[in-house]
Amino acid sequence: MVAPRNAERGRMLELYGRIGRALYAVRVLFLVGTVAGAAFFVGAILDKGAAAQETRLLLPLLVCLWSLCLAVFAYGFSGKMPVVDPATGWRQRLMARIQRVLWYALALTMTALGLATILFTLRAITTMRGTLGPH
Repeated sequence: MVAPRNAERGRMLELYGRIGRALYAVRVLFLVGTVAGAAFFVGAILDKGAAAQETRLLLPLLVCLWSLCLAVFAYGFSGKMPVVDPATGWRQRLMARIQRVLWYALALTMTALGLATILFTLRAITTMRGTLGPH
């Protein structure tokens, strides 16, 4: 009964690993997007001549947030997933198990952050549509 649940966790980690390795190829783009989004956000905050409209701050913030999430995902899951090999010593098996637990915790954290980012994006779109749309 324990084997299927562990197999599902392994498949999730393998899927995240494949996605992380694919995203790792464009990691520089995500880092540039993060820096650009943060710079535009700070520039919009410091712009004294512009009308005080909070909705114009949402787009650079969203770009920064999405780019940062994808960059963390790319860096976090681009490495090789540790495998517990029964032929190795107990210390290597223990370290591999600890690393797998940390990978699983990272996967759960990134899933929760991804869902929170999607929710924030939907709320921001609703706010921008209401404020910037036709009156």
